Amino acid sequence: MTTLIIFFLILIGLNCIPYLTKKEFPRFKNIITRGLTISLIIISVIVIFLYNGYRLEGIYSNSFLELTFIIFVLLFFSIVKNNRTKLLKLLVLIPSVCLIILLFIFEQVIAEYEINETYRIEVSESGFLNCGERISITKSELGIFRKRIFTRTDLCLIGINKIETIEFNENDAEFLIYHNGNYDSENPFKYRITNKNVW
Repeated sequence: MTTLIIFFLILIGLNCIPYLTKKEFPRFKNIITRGLTISLIIISVIVIFLYNGYRLEGIYSNSFLELTFIIFVLLFFSIVKNNRTKLLKLLVLIPSVCLIILLFIFEQVIAEYEINETYRIEVSESGFLNCGERISITKSELGIFRKRIFTRTDLCLIGINKIETIEFNENDAEFLIYHNGNYDSENPFKYRITNKNVW
């Protein structure tokens, strides 16, 4: 909550910059506005995919695009002068920025471990109400996406630094999860999954 308050105070401060500078840069303003529009469209598509369990290949791909959007928003606030059009855009940008910050915090993939050529197991940040990190099995889709096919948030394991695949076949899977041992004394944690038409 404090982070959001600080972020919006920064936005308010940046909003005052156009009043302090007397020079205008119309070409730069157009580039920023177009970049913001394109990044907003890309972010909207990413959010739709995330909602359906898809994310881009690579641990930092989504984070990079989210940060790019936030940078364009900051530049937009600091370059474009206040007018009616800017105020209308604020109605779309403020909820979008809040959503992107939450996604950046809670959808951040910490690590990814290969199971085989198709499947991987990933560790990501979890929400406020979960006691540990989220563990998901993902499958490669369309060459550029990873689809979450199985997710657990109730294992109460934090500080996961390594996952070894002991067994992975059509019936079940078994993993050894190495963690910091704060919430569970069993280290490595032996985790077994029975396949119920998941993979």
